[in-house]
Formats: sequence, C-alpha cells, structure tokens
Amino acid sequence: MANKKVKSLTDTEIKKLKPKFEENKDYTISDGNGLQLLIKLDGRKIWEIRYTINGKAKKTTLGTYPTVTLAKARAMRDEYRSKSFEGIDPIDERKKAKEIIAEKEAENQALLKGEFHKVAYGWLESLSEAESTHTKRVNSFEADILPFFCTYDKYKNIVSSKHIKDITHPELLKVLLKKEEKAPVVASRRFYDCKRLWRYAINHGHTDVNTPDRISTDAFKKHEVKHRPKITDEKVLGEMLRAIDRYEGSGGVIIRNVLKLAALTMLRIGNLATLKWNNIYFKKGLIIIKRSEMKVKDKNLPDFVLPLSRQAIEVLKETKELTGWGEWVFHGIKDPKWHVNKESGNKALRKMGFTDEESGRKQTLHSFRGTYASLARTHHKDHGAVFEALERVLDHQEGSQVVRAYAHMADYTEQMRELLQWWADFLDDLKVRKYE
Repeated sequence: MANKKVKSLTDTEIKKLKPKFEENKDYTISDGNGLQLLIKLDGRKIWEIRYTINGKAKKTTLGTYPTVTLAKARAMRDEYRSKSFEGIDPIDERKKAKEIIAEKEAENQALLKGEFHKVAYGWLESLSEAESTHTKRVNSFEADILPFFCTYDKYKNIVSSKHIKDITHPELLKVLLKKEEKAPVVASRRFYDCKRLWRYAINHGHTDVNTPDRISTDAFKKHEVKHRPKITDEKVLGEMLRAIDRYEGSGGVIIRNVLKLAALTMLRIGNLATLKWNNIYFKKGLIIIKRSEMKVKDKNLPDFVLPLSRQAIEVLKETKELTGWGEWVFHGIKDPKWHVNKESGNKALRKMGFTDEESGRKQTLHSFRGTYASLARTHHKDHGAVFEALERVLDHQEGSQVVRAYAHMADYTEQMRELLQWWADFLDDLKVRKYE
C-alpha cells in the first residue's frame, strides 16, 4: 500500500497551531520530505529535519518559527537532503564550521591579548615591589618604550599596539639606543626590564622568541657605574653626627630623630619614613617589619627583624613622647595623621651643608647604609661579626630563591644585636673623637 501523501504546511496553518495542554505533551506536524514542526508546551515552534546518511537516520533542528520562515526551512531541508545524497553529513559539516569559527575567534583573542601594551601592563602588574619603585618603572616604560610600538588617540590613550611576537630585536635596540643617548643608566635598566617582560610573554604563550636575548650587550656603550655618594671619612662623619644632634631646622625633633635612627638602623628610606609604632618591640629590643613591606617580598623569607642598640631605643622613646598617640613613629610635619615625607631628612642634610660629593661630604638618608657597610667592613677586627650578620642588617638577599630560603633558616639576631651595639658606640666615639 502506497504511503499517504503528506499535505504541505501553510503560514496560516502554522500560526493557528497551539500547544496541546489537555494531553500535556509536545507534538509534530509534517511538511513532507523530512521537514516537520515541533510544537512545544511552552508555545515555541521548532523546525526539525530528518534525513539519512550512509543508511543511518539523523535528526537536527533548524531554528524556531517565525525567526526561521517556512520558505527558509524548506530551502534548508532541500540543502540537507542534497548533501546527504552526496554522502555529506550536514550536521558534521555545520559542527566543523562552528569549530573553524571558534578557532578563528580564539586566534583573534590571542592576537589582541598579545598586543605589546597589554602584555607590558600584565607584566608590570605581576611585579612585587615597593610602590615608589613600581611607579617609577611604569612611568619610565610609558615614556621610553611604549610610544614606539603603540597607537594613541587624541587623548593620549592607547588604542592598539604591535603584537609582541612581531617586534624584532633591531626595532627594540633602536628604542633602547635612543634612550641611551640621554640616559645610559636608564637605558640599561629598561633593557633588563625588557628581558623580564619577554620571559613573561613566553610563559604566557604570547611569543616563542625572547627578542631582547638577541641583543648583545656590546651594542651599548660602556658606562662607568656610579655608586651613591656616602661619607666614609670618620672625621667628616663625626662632624655630621654632631650637626644632626644640634639640628633645630624644619621639623625639629622629629626630623632630627629621623636622621639619628637612619644612622643607627640603616633602614631603607621607605621603611624608615613609614615605620609604625606596632613595628617597635621595646621589651625585646627589636624592630619587626612584615616581609611584604620590604624591598624583597619573597614569601619564603621571614619578616625583617632588626635588633635595637641602647642609643636607638633612646631615640625611639624620645620620639614616642611626641608621636606615640598616633600610628606613625615619624608623622608628617604638616599632616600629623600621615607619615613623614621621605625627602624631609635629605632636605635637612642639604641644609646642614652635606652636599659636596667631590670632597666626600655628601650624604643622604640612603647613604647611611653605604656608610655602615663600608666602615663595618673596615673595622671588622673590632666587632668580629660574620659577613651574614652584617648583610642581614641591610636585608641584603642572596640571588637565588633557593639559597635565600635556606640561608634564612639561620638566625643571626643576637650577632646583629652585638654588631649594631658596636656600631652605635662607634658613632658616639666619632662625635667626641679629637683630631690633630
């Protein structure tokens, strides 16, 4: 018996089709040749196509009515039937087409993520360093490197940049050499930064080539490394210490004690200016600063612990009478609710006349670290401290993370205490020492 011929659907009929709530189930209406319309209980009307490929029955959806019109559904049905007759599975073909589109989209996203400015900012954000250091690095990168590889709008905002994998070493070298013309030291720092940036890019899959490694150091001019100025002449140092004791300039006792504590503890200027009373442990005679607040923020390292000499404790007790009500050991001169300005101590040293570098009479807050390191080595026989204790005072770290981790298992606190007491007594002796 021949199959009953299926009557084709019309738009009028389709619009009249309603869900069969009384039967509580979906149902289908055929349009013929494998095309049918599924009417859902929620009111949706979904086109379905049935076809056979290599003897295997397949079914898929074509979209919803009326988004996909009757005419469009029939055209898609005819296309599916035609391809299935040729042995091509339309479902597999559509799946492959989606995969190709997804791959291209992934490639586009990778290209966008690999834009130089995006990679650069990603690397900069990944760094763990002091806020002041980070700000300087970002500002320098934005001024010295990014402009050569980025496109900006009229408001100076970056709209796009060259992909990092497309930047060649001659291009990068040209940028660095341009900076070297006016600031060779800065150019050297940016060269090192670029090495780190490209390693970051490689680790994150943005490029396979470490472009800066293709640049030889011979490409740059050799420049003499200039160390920070520091007073190491003991006569001049004694003169400066006496001047600090007499200081009555701007900031008064607070700035005077900033200078005194800098000479006795050799803290980095950032840690000294932001020192809080909860960092001070008078009974234990210690300053303890969280590792996250130090220059080297390696989480494997313990917090920074610095023993206090009798003289340092006296300075802190005197200061506490003035600032102990607040959070900061040295509060701001104009704003007591904030810490002292990092440059206030340097201004005081300049006003006292310790600015002549050629004659060895220039000193800054940071210079006290160099003064201590130099003279403590010179007088090693007098204090007998091991090298590790001397370096631990300055929180100098070994280059390798593994070495740092193992090295810091050793506790040099008591040796540091003896060393710093010797240093404080040595400074007191310089202040009263007489020279012919």
